[in-house]
Amino acid sequence: MEYSEIPILLVEDSLQDVAIIQRSLKKRRLENPLYLARDGREALKLLNTHSGKIGVLLLDIHLPKIGGMEVLKHAKDLDPEVVVIMLTGKPSVETAVQSLRREGAFDYLEKSKDDLPQLLEVVHLALKKRLLSLQTHWTFESEVGSCLIDMTEIEKRHHLSKRELDVVKCLCLGDTNREIAEKLFISALTVKVHLKKIYEKMNVHNRTSLSSKILASAIAL
Repeated sequence: MEYSEIPILLVEDSLQDVAIIQRSLKKRRLENPLYLARDGREALKLLNTHSGKIGVLLLDIHLPKIGGMEVLKHAKDLDPEVVVIMLTGKPSVETAVQSLRREGAFDYLEKSKDDLPQLLEVVHLALKKRLLSLQTHWTFESEVGSCLIDMTEIEKRHHLSKRELDVVKCLCLGDTNREIAEKLFISALTVKVHLKKIYEKMNVHNRTSLSSKILASAIAL
């Protein structure tokens, strides 16, 4: 799947906010398929109908019929890899902590005209994250050339989590810890924690030995 083919679901009951977001996405030439739901119940229907296909969810917290937090939980139950950006006109520490830490939202943003550039940047990051999780075959560059890696096989063979697999994919691209952190929207310290676990699971000690193991896996596939 290409970056521009990843569907986005916007769940927003304010027609004014919907119009602002749609204009902004078009202005930045984001031509991804865009679904719209005006309340939580409609959002759940769309998520069920397009289960596993919605890549990015722009979700207002305060929705009629069914609230945004319940929609977030349902979306994550259907597809743990869906990237959810929570939107609110009334930000609070409590809802931020609940959506980000407990329920696994990607980001939490306050709605306002001034914040739209930030929202668009986060949408771009969310699309990149979703694309990363969708790619099962990865080109690995090495000194002796390039080869195609079946990442689903790497994941199963070494019992890697989805996030650990994302880190391995970034390593295949030669990304530094800082670049991995920016791409996955996590801290550099978290990257180091993931790397430590990856090394333990794959029984390697550094990036060089990890690369050798991945190459060996590619030859064996």
